Amino acid sequence: MEMRSAKLMNGRVFAGARALYRAAGVDGKDFGKPIIAIANSFDEFLPGHVHLNKVGRLISEAIKEAGGIPREFNTMAVDDGIAMGHTGMLYSLPSRDIIADTVEYQVNAHCADALICIPNCDKVVPGMLMAALRLNIPTVFVSGGPMEAGTTVLSDGTVKK
Repeated sequence: MEMRSAKLMNGRVFAGARALYRAAGVDGKDFGKPIIAIANSFDEFLPGHVHLNKVGRLISEAIKEAGGIPREFNTMAVDDGIAMGHTGMLYSLPSRDIIADTVEYQVNAHCADALICIPNCDKVVPGMLMAALRLNIPTVFVSGGPMEAGTTVLSDGTVKK
């Protein structure tokens, strides 16, 4: 089975695409290796997502070690706890479709051969799953895990998780 990215990595027609991949940090000697897209939902608005940049870096390094070309991108996420009670909640459910579209468009536009999704929260997981079904390429989901518990300082100065 030919890789989807193969059309970009050979011939004069796609020399511009290869130049842009080089400008984005891909070494020319790596052309021909599988391009693995990493859809990350890292976001500093959501406490369950603030650590996902670290998860993405670990996955990216693992892809390099396994002989692939990692290409990470972020998608959006809405925190219902912050959006609740004002017009922000109007954006919660539709965000699922935007996430699906974003992941699908990014992966297809750049001819990725496979996808790794790093979702957390209740709209991101189904949004990325919808994209994976549309794409029909090898896909792995890596849960970002639970969010860290917050801390508070009690009146006696004790810090409690």
